[in-house]
Amino acid sequence: MHSLVKKAVVLAAGKGTRLNPITLTRPKHMLPVAGKPVIEWILSSLKSVGIEEVGIVVHFHEEILREFLSSKTELELKIEYIHQRELTGTATAVETAEEFTEGEPFIVVNGDVLFPPHVLRKLIEECIDVDAGLVGVRVEEPWKYGVLQVENGFLKGIVEKPERGKEPSNLINAGIYFFRENIFKYIKHVRPSPRGERELTDALTMMANKCSIRVVEGNPEWWFDVGVAWILLDANMFYFKEMYRSNILEGDIDKGVYIHSPVHIHEGSIIKGGTIIKGPVYIGSNVSIGRRCVIGPYTTICDGVTIGSMTYISRSIIMEDTEILNHCSIFESILGSHCSLESGVKLPALNI
Repeated sequence: MHSLVKKAVVLAAGKGTRLNPITLTRPKHMLPVAGKPVIEWILSSLKSVGIEEVGIVVHFHEEILREFLSSKTELELKIEYIHQRELTGTATAVETAEEFTEGEPFIVVNGDVLFPPHVLRKLIEECIDVDAGLVGVRVEEPWKYGVLQVENGFLKGIVEKPERGKEPSNLINAGIYFFRENIFKYIKHVRPSPRGERELTDALTMMANKCSIRVVEGNPEWWFDVGVAWILLDANMFYFKEMYRSNILEGDIDKGVYIHSPVHIHEGSIIKGGTIIKGPVYIGSNVSIGRRCVIGPYTTICDGVTIGSMTYISRSIIMEDTEILNHCSIFESILGSHCSLESGVKLPALNI
């Protein structure tokens, strides 16, 4: 697709403390959703709207991001890693990428936000004739976010995490932006907020007093801020529904395994007889699943996982090299990598 915007900046330096302990050993942007890390879904969306160069602002466990993306040549993106030395806020993160943008218009996306390509396309199309733009979505609890003050489709200000009941609207900042080089002029004037961070939203509020910043409203059903565990599970389910259409069956699958499409099973995985896999399900490489298990729906099982016999897993994410023994039941849960569950363990909902 031809696009007037060729560059994008992904903010991926944060520690993801709200997702501890699973983010102690990996950046949150590498957490799996429907079989792919969050960062891969983001980059795929950027590529699909014509972005050719991506600057990824990194800090925490950046070597993990670098190693993973070095193998993703099929994305066909020119990727530049931009190290943010001090984690002093989103304004600093964007400022760090000024040299990368080279004065061209560019997209900025938060690295923990999932969205489909059409919202980026709409943002670009509606902001070509204005100074800047951002995506807003309507939510039920706006006081948890930056709330937008909008007049005739243009931004007038942003109120960060207002007192409950005093928010100016239920339209919040989705963390997806269109900028031109003049944004950096306003960022330079941003001072630390009461929580000690230089906020990009402060730069936008200053800019809104002098420039045209269009607010493009999106559908909250597709927007996921995966900074907390239950939203990660919601995103996992949504992406399975939207992206899985057919089977990929590359592993060693015994006779007597019942597969209800769509299911992806990758090389080196072994599925024993009597097991039922109810799609959509993703099973990575070198996974071993014992006899008479029930897996799915909406379940991601990452590489190297071992699952014993007669275990039931549904609507969950199981990360790399975890071992689950016999007769376990896991519902709506996230298990980190290198975990071990003894026989008979039951995880009823939203456990980490």
